[in-house]
Amino acid sequence: MSDQKQMRRNLLFNTVGNLIFFACQYLTNLLVVWLGGYEDAGLLSTAMTIASAALSFACYGMRTFQVSDLSGKYSDRTYVQSRIATLSIAFVAAAVFAFANSYSPLQKYIILAYAGYRLIEADVDVWHGFLQRAERMDLVGVSFGIRGLLSAVSFVAGLVLLQNLLLTILIMLATNLLYAAFVDRHQGRTYADFQKTGSAGVFALLWECAPLALYSFLNVLVSSVPKYFCERLLGTVQMGYFNSIFAPAAIIQVGATYLFVPFITTFARLWNEKDGKGFRKAVTLAAAFLAALLLLGFAGVAVAGRWGLSILYYGKPEILAYTSLLYPLIGCTVLTTGVLIECHLLTIMREMKGLIAGNIAGIAVSLAISHPLTVGFGVYGTAFATMAALIVQMIVLGLFMLLRSHRQFGAK
Repeated sequence: MSDQKQMRRNLLFNTVGNLIFFACQYLTNLLVVWLGGYEDAGLLSTAMTIASAALSFACYGMRTFQVSDLSGKYSDRTYVQSRIATLSIAFVAAAVFAFANSYSPLQKYIILAYAGYRLIEADVDVWHGFLQRAERMDLVGVSFGIRGLLSAVSFVAGLVLLQNLLLTILIMLATNLLYAAFVDRHQGRTYADFQKTGSAGVFALLWECAPLALYSFLNVLVSSVPKYFCERLLGTVQMGYFNSIFAPAAIIQVGATYLFVPFITTFARLWNEKDGKGFRKAVTLAAAFLAALLLLGFAGVAVAGRWGLSILYYGKPEILAYTSLLYPLIGCTVLTTGVLIECHLLTIMREMKGLIAGNIAGIAVSLAISHPLTVGFGVYGTAFATMAALIVQMIVLGLFMLLRSHRQFGAK
């Protein structure tokens, strides 16, 4: 198969597979509202927020580093062993956080179960890294699509038959774990080389990627902190409303992010070859794409926002009072996509200081304004705090990108 044909196949399968995965995850948000109400939606949303932070640490920001390790400094076995370590730490940390806060016993166990379910993604991620390095993102897309469908079927069966959110999440965990163990790991081994040894071990890899892990964790916290204050200050019901409005807006972020992922190797090649013209052209196209996405998102809300929510949450008319919340949340999703793209590019550039500085700036703003804005404006304040933090984060990351590009390609 020609390189160009394989690239098209990668783009198609990866995008469709990840959109299916996200759509199935979004279906869980709809089902929990339809079958359990906004209280259960709030319980699930809190678990999702904490699990996302655990997942970000478990992945350790290492995927792009792994894929762009073209010289083989670290062996494939080292990448797998490092993931076992970060997974273990992440799950223990999620458990400590759940039991250290004044959550109900049910909420604590839901957090643990959902964290276990999401952390399967971290295990799969390292095996998918081998596939991506071999430019087989089509297999990655198939995996996401099937695991998404497994999750959706498990969630429907659990809620309908058991009517118990905790047991339903445990069923999702079991089905995804089986697929990851027997399919994802098998495919990853096919493209991995466990006979080859690198020049450094697990500790050296974790130490070198520590800035990536820190940036990845901080990056999730930028948007997680406002949600934390939302749940603590406004309660699980308001958190349920916020998450129910945010879910359809996040479709933009997921679609845009996974459209970009297959091009990481292209950006890495342009950077390593010092093709400044090609690199700048690619970045400009990405920026134009984000701007168009923002405009299309706002137009979609203006034309069909209220109608869409009435369809998605049929029989729950109270959600329509929050329709205008879609506007700032669309802004948040597009900004989040832009930040993720910048972080990928800074990782390719190996500009670790810039990654840390940009994410620290974002989390500092998030911590400073989330409480007062949530108190003053309710769930809208949560959205405003998230958007302001992302804007600051994006600006700082962009400045470091500009400086590092100037050094790589020269004043030209």
